[in-house]
Amino acid sequence: MAKLHLKRTPAEEAKRALRKARKAAKTARKRSHLSEEAGLHEQASSERRRRREVIDSDLDEEIYGPPPPPSLSSAHKPDYDTILSELEDARFREKMWDALRDDERLDGIDARFNDYAHVPDRWRANAASATSLEDQMDVDPRLMDDDTYAEWIRAGMWRRKHARQYEEEARMKAEKAARSARKKEMKAETARLEKVAEQRRKQKKRERESQREENARAEYDRKWKDILDPNAQHASSLSFGDIPWPLFVPKTHSDTAHSDSSSMTLEHFTATAISTFLIPISTISALAQDVGVSLPNHDRDKKEKKEKLRETMLRFHPDKFEGRVMRKVIETDKDRVREAVGQVARVINTLMEE
Repeated sequence: MAKLHLKRTPAEEAKRALRKARKAAKTARKRSHLSEEAGLHEQASSERRRRREVIDSDLDEEIYGPPPPPSLSSAHKPDYDTILSELEDARFREKMWDALRDDERLDGIDARFNDYAHVPDRWRANAASATSLEDQMDVDPRLMDDDTYAEWIRAGMWRRKHARQYEEEARMKAEKAARSARKKEMKAETARLEKVAEQRRKQKKRERESQREENARAEYDRKWKDILDPNAQHASSLSFGDIPWPLFVPKTHSDTAHSDSSSMTLEHFTATAISTFLIPISTISALAQDVGVSLPNHDRDKKEKKEKLRETMLRFHPDKFEGRVMRKVIETDKDRVREAVGQVARVINTLMEE
């Protein structure tokens, strides 16, 4: 259905004409206001431009002399449309900056309000990890804020109302803490006793090893005295295992308490094995090695080491050994004995050069 257009009454026509007149007057006032602002802006700009020209002309006259006469061309006419658009752009930018500053100010106010937001401990997500009731009761109420003080009052009222329950919880908590402390003490004592027992086992093992090494060194010296004794009877009866070699005899797998010299090979004749046998380590040095501490060597130790190596070299020098001992070795073991003697001599030379 088409819209009906009714004819206006004379009163409505008068009101409509009045509104149009007011609107035209308002538009004229706005245009006149903009023209006045543009004129003022142009006047201020021309004044500043004139001052700069006067200053520049004075400087130019001082440097370059008087200016040339003005030209007869027509004066410059300002472009009011351009000036009006520039003013509108300036007003728009100023409004945008004002709005931005308002947003920053509101953000700061909101942040400050949020800093002072208080959430009671019983409503927080990590209430289980919050401070205990006893810790809150120990705090001086004069140092609390209003919300914390209210929480403190509620906790005190709860304690008075549920005194028996509170005492039972405190007793159970104390018993649990005591059990935990006893368990911790027992665990620490067990660890200490195990450490002491382990140290004793290591000490006994070290003592057994030290005694075994001392017995081996004593047996080594005794056998060499028997071999070098001219009155001893060794007529071609020495085997490879009967030779007193300067290293600890490896233990057999079947019986770790006994050793077998015949099981030795040339791989056993290393510088470390021979040095460990000939140069015993003191108890203090052994303990220092266990904890990873190196002690300085004294001159007396160096002298004893040199004498021991020299004595061993005299015993195992190939020429001397060939003349004194090799004739007493059985024929089947002579080649093996010669190889071992040469290996010992080379190791002793290396140790003496260190």
